[in-house]
Amino acid sequence: MTTVNTKPKILYSCYFTRSREGEHFIPEHVFSYQISGEMIASDSKNTYHLKEGDYRFSKRNHLAKFIKIPPEGGEFKAISLFLDQNILKEISKEYNFKIEKKTQEEAMISLSPNPLYESFMKSLISYLEVEQNDNEVLFTLKI
Repeated sequence: MTTVNTKPKILYSCYFTRSREGEHFIPEHVFSYQISGEMIASDSKNTYHLKEGDYRFSKRNHLAKFIKIPPEGGEFKAISLFLDQNILKEISKEYNFKIEKKTQEEAMISLSPNPLYESFMKSLISYLEVEQNDNEVLFTLKI
């Protein structure tokens, strides 16, 4: 899944099938929320088990295998925000953030629950569940 498009990327995943497996290259940093179901992801070194209500940060430039498992009689749902390099540079410039490169091996980092994360992600879901053609401005503001 490689993208050249500079449009803001917010992805709402919803699967009804028993399970879905795959592998993809993580092209950008991704902040995700597991709405329902479970996901088991692995890179070359670690396996991550993500359950309903979990937040995670996936680091770019990693290859990950995954299995998405809907709950019994339900749907697998997750929402992901792709933080591309242009957006991160804009944020860095606007807020004068300076990041020193650190080597950290893990492809995914579990984040502790936080009321701000929950409020933010839930605010996105309503826009994603209603099909609208032009949410780019809103999504850029949200990111």
